Amino acid sequence: MVILGQEFAGYTIVASLDSPAPAEAYRALDADGREVTLYVQEDVALDADAFRGELDRLLSLSPAMHGTVPVIAGGMEGNTGWIAARPSDDPSVEDLLPRLRSVAYELAVDVARTLGAAHALGLAHGDVGPHTVVITGQGAAVLRAFGLHRLFGAPADPVADAARYRAPELFDARAIDPRTDVYGLGMLLYCVLGGRRPFEGRDDLEACALDEVPPPLQGVPAQVREALSRALAKDPDARFQTVQELMTAVRPLLLTDSAPLAGGAPPPPEPPPDTERSAPAPASRNTLPTGTLPPEAMRHPSVQVAPPRWRRSAFRAAGVFLVVALTSAAIAVPLSWYFARRGAPSPRPADPPAHVSDVEHSATLAPPVSCDPGVPEAVSPAVERPTLRSRTTRRAGPASMAATPAVDSRRSPHQRWYGDQLF
Repeated sequence: MVILGQEFAGYTIVASLDSPAPAEAYRALDADGREVTLYVQEDVALDADAFRGELDRLLSLSPAMHGTVPVIAGGMEGNTGWIAARPSDDPSVEDLLPRLRSVAYELAVDVARTLGAAHALGLAHGDVGPHTVVITGQGAAVLRAFGLHRLFGAPADPVADAARYRAPELFDARAIDPRTDVYGLGMLLYCVLGGRRPFEGRDDLEACALDEVPPPLQGVPAQVREALSRALAKDPDARFQTVQELMTAVRPLLLTDSAPLAGGAPPPPEPPPDTERSAPAPASRNTLPTGTLPPEAMRHPSVQVAPPRWRRSAFRAAGVFLVVALTSAAIAVPLSWYFARRGAPSPRPADPPAHVSDVEHSATLAPPVSCDPGVPEAVSPAVERPTLRSRTTRRAGPASMAATPAVDSRRSPHQRWYGDQLF
């Protein structure tokens, strides 16, 4: 009995998972703390020896099969069988419907290559469909739960939602062989081209899988409908016997098909052109054959990378130009102002304001007389000093400017006024 939080077969059970496999799925941690997906089935349909033989073959061949989630361990605990596989949290094709029509052919080719390699090794998946094909971050299609039907037998719950995709032989314990995978590949193409799951709204999914054929797709070439009808035949002998035959029949039709989606609905809008590139994937066969990138919904968020070299150079040149322009402007403005000041004529100093005196100077000068030393001082002619008369109140002038007397027009050019005396 598997209980969350306890150990089982050397693994610590962490959480329960929804899984299309015919076994219970759990998220678990190994002894080193690495995460795995643990599939556990009580009372397996195979006996212990047959189970161990099938498990050994799967473990030995799983590393050589590209395009599958590898199985890394397995065994028996009493009557309970278990296997451990690498964890995979990538979205399934079922989660991405109806956005994958533009890459239907590339998707089918990727799955067909993986199935063809497994069939050559004597292995078969047994439950191929939109629920078991996941899309990685690099756009590759990878098969999960590979070989679980061969190990654990028929699904324990035939009315599970995944029953709509399964071949009839999975319900009546018939042998699983490559023709079972042809049915699963045909169901994958049907869902991707139609953009929907078969038998929508039905509850009797086991009866649908055993007796009914999904309704024909509308809006696709008639040859594609015929090829899908043959791939989904209830009798394995009426189907294509290999996945290569199915792909040969649909290849020229899918590559040239530009018809709208089934039901006459217009195709979903194309995603906008990528302005960023996804992180480059390592060289591997797990890429779409034609190099067509899947829609945005099929990829993990893209990793932003550095802009192209020419763009960085342009930004750098623009920055340098801006710095040079600003520096030139900072130098040119003071220089132009300096040279403008140097080249302009010096302004003439303003004439000092003429001092206008309202004082009338009247001086009556005595005619020159001869100075006779013998004449007494009393009879010396007296010289009358200038008489200053103020007509009006004088206006205040600069303190440093003394009043300049009016110059007599009769005086000599060499005569100057000093104080009140004329020399």
